Amino acid sequence: MRLENKVAIITGASSGIGEGIAQRFIKEGAKVVGCGIEEKLGFQDENAVYVQANLTNYKDALKVVEEAVKVFGKIDVLVNCAGVTGVGSLENTTTEEFTRQFNINVNGVFHMCKAAIGELKKQKNPSIVNIASDLGVRPIPERIAYCPSKAAVIMLTKCIAAEYAPYVRANCFHPGLVETPMIKSRIESAEDPDAFRAGMAQMYPLKRIGTIEDMANVAVYLASEESSFVTGEAIGVCGGSLI
Repeated sequence: MRLENKVAIITGASSGIGEGIAQRFIKEGAKVVGCGIEEKLGFQDENAVYVQANLTNYKDALKVVEEAVKVFGKIDVLVNCAGVTGVGSLENTTTEEFTRQFNINVNGVFHMCKAAIGELKKQKNPSIVNIASDLGVRPIPERIAYCPSKAAVIMLTKCIAAEYAPYVRANCFHPGLVETPMIKSRIESAEDPDAFRAGMAQMYPLKRIGTIEDMANVAVYLASEESSFVTGEAIGVCGGSLI
């Protein structure tokens, strides 16, 4: 098992990509501390605990770290998966909405990294894995807050990697469109689900939508010893959309 004896904090673990990564980490031998704004995890496992937390509040980030150390004694890996998206242009996006997306997507990552870094430094080959987006590199219309917020996650990751090498590795990856339960629901509710899915797939050179397993594969790699010579990188897991 690639993550045996490692303890991982995974934000956004109560749904979507974060939940999938949490379940995969457990299968790979890790103990998981999940957190999110929901009341509980969507699954139960003896190697997983959950902390309800709003990571835009630094005190909540500290609470997650304290619980991880209390229950499992250490932190080897931090995966920042919690995030939101929103549709809007420069003219119709309010200042409040712009700020909200930055608070969750950027400040939440900053708070967790800041809260966990002291514990991470105590371990051998600790790793931070941040979830960015291909839209942090490739802007599209109607994402005036989301694209810049994910670009900030990329640069934040690189800054942390530069500051904490060789003691802590920090990397991020860029999902494209991923078939989470929310996206799957959109597809299934379409008038012609097969045509709708095919239309989405056409956005990517690999002609398919990403899966949660695709994301978990890369998260495991970046958290494991297999990537011990990798830091400050931003890996596209987006079907070739950045070509």
